[in-house]
Amino acid sequence: MDRRDFVKIGGMLAATAAPLSVLPGIRSTRIYDDLKGTVNLTSDGLGLTPEEYANLLMKLADEGKIKADYYSNGGVVEELEYKFAQLLGKEAAVFMPTGTLANQMAARQLAGNAKRVIVQEQSHFYNDTGDCAQTLSGLNLIPLGQNAVEFTLEEVMHTVAMTKGGRVSTKVGAISIETPVRRKHDQISSFENMKKISDYARSEDIKMHLDGARLFVQSAHTGDSPAKYGSLFDTVYTSLWKCFNAASGAILAGSNEFSKDLFHVRRMFGGGLPYAWPYAAVALYYADGFIDEYKTSFASAEKFFNNISHDDRIKIQRFENGTHIVKILIDHPDLNKVKQSLEKRNIMLGAPDQDGFIVKINPSFNRESTDYISDSFLEALK
Repeated sequence: MDRRDFVKIGGMLAATAAPLSVLPGIRSTRIYDDLKGTVNLTSDGLGLTPEEYANLLMKLADEGKIKADYYSNGGVVEELEYKFAQLLGKEAAVFMPTGTLANQMAARQLAGNAKRVIVQEQSHFYNDTGDCAQTLSGLNLIPLGQNAVEFTLEEVMHTVAMTKGGRVSTKVGAISIETPVRRKHDQISSFENMKKISDYARSEDIKMHLDGARLFVQSAHTGDSPAKYGSLFDTVYTSLWKCFNAASGAILAGSNEFSKDLFHVRRMFGGGLPYAWPYAAVALYYADGFIDEYKTSFASAEKFFNNISHDDRIKIQRFENGTHIVKILIDHPDLNKVKQSLEKRNIMLGAPDQDGFIVKINPSFNRESTDYISDSFLEALK
């Protein structure tokens, strides 16, 4: 893509970037090493500003790294699909505009005529998609694991037996597992439990789907690659905006047979964007570096937690089998003032609850020194 053509639509591209309450004009250190940006403790990724996003796209255009797609096929979108198929250990992958569509496409295609699909009771797919699978694809979602991070093999076997043994014998067509689990503070579903369920599902000819929106965060914590997790499943979805800083987008990976002609179904659901390169180019840029950058940021965060916990007013609360979400408990009469004070120092927090802040560690933590972030927190308490 020619830079001049890109600049003509720069305003549109800036408008597509994920909106965040950050200071304007600050560029990512990944783009400009001599400039420091905001430490954003509310996001899974860097939380690029519209200006950062547009600047990065222009940089990639200047370097000849953006080849336009046509209705989300070809060009840099195809490059992105190939890259993530490799990362997730699958033969092929298909770009989707949202994770909601990716999860529905996976369950719909895998289940086929066997419309019952087992999901976690706490999953995003079951709770936060407006019954799209039921309404648009005629699927019957069966929630297991009440208020838990994961369900057990025994629960799956009991459900499969019940559906087989009903007055009208019915088959479970697919099982969907989300990990990390957003509604449970991004706690992890264990590899061992998922493998037991996967082995059983294969013995029963039940297809498996992984909702791995934040799978790369989990891999950074466990040391198991995304491809290792992917080996347990027929299909894998991962988000492009959560860890890879795209303004939107998702990847759905699977076999060549599964992925072939899936773009027709994508278009049927209104997901065939005329041009997806503004999303694909940015996600591709960050694809290989996320896990290493995240590990560095979390190591710095551990030092930060240690530094501030020496203050009697601060305690660090971790979640069992957690990943990048930690709660900072603070004994202070006005937590909103603490938040405002940190914003002046380019450290962004979400709204406090009654006793502290939920924070997300991400690569933006690398934008400032650990001492600066620690001193800023302690100064904000004065």
